Amino acid sequence: MSETVKKAWSKKKKIVVITLSVFLVLIVLIIIAGVCALNWYCKTADYELLKTQQQVTLVAHRGYRAVAPENTTAAFEEAGKAGFWGAECDVYRTADGVWIVSHDTNSYRMMDKTANIEKKNYDELMTHKVDNGSNIENYPDLSYCSLEDYLKICKEYNMVAVIELKGKNNTEHYDEIIDLVNQYGVEAVYISFHFENMQKIRALTDAPVYFLTSEISDEDIELAKSLENCGIDFDGRKEENFEKGMIKKCIDEGLAVGAWTIDDTALLDKLVENGVTLITTDNITK
Repeated sequence: MSETVKKAWSKKKKIVVITLSVFLVLIVLIIIAGVCALNWYCKTADYELLKTQQQVTLVAHRGYRAVAPENTTAAFEEAGKAGFWGAECDVYRTADGVWIVSHDTNSYRMMDKTANIEKKNYDELMTHKVDNGSNIENYPDLSYCSLEDYLKICKEYNMVAVIELKGKNNTEHYDEIIDLVNQYGVEAVYISFHFENMQKIRALTDAPVYFLTSEISDEDIELAKSLENCGIDFDGRKEENFEKGMIKKCIDEGLAVGAWTIDDTALLDKLVENGVTLITTDNITK
């Protein structure tokens, strides 16, 4: 092999080695970033319990999650004891047709076992134990809260059930949710990021609904206006919603307006001053 060919081959090898090295470094960095993001998502926040004197309707986000692990019977009971107007929950349907309260479709973040809720039967899921959340040491042996258990607690404490309809599936079974709400005689409000869910639930009940959105758009307003008794519930932490005058536009269009997730009393005051009447919070009570 000539020296020229050897040098050319050597350069190709160097290029390949450098390219592979850069690729491996990128893979490692992506993995590290993913692990850090997952740890951040799973970490329980350090909440400061706050009070407000504002005349505003307060909804306990996933129950009173600043005091007890979110979306558990304990969190909803604590919300009731604290006097919240309503308690918000998130629902999924198990493989055998039981509605379960959970923010995530996967149990990894909150439970000692990992499973996809919608692919497991209720009895199997009830062997999972909560191992994450505020003051977890004070609430031993917690498992999943069913929608039925949640509604019982709402009834006991005279709280409005604020039910977030997750995903775009299981809409054909929404009548089961309505039947349970009617069975327990609880006042309910339905919320979702998916307008199709709002349309489906509206066909089954005349209860109030709120279209969830991060940053209010003209299209969001038009969609909400197209559905009877539908308001908009937006991310109250986004400055864009104030700067673009979208809160006022919602109100001018006759829409009820709510904001999430507000854990700061100064921000709550600002939202109330702008006409927001419904506040979802982790840690603020009256």
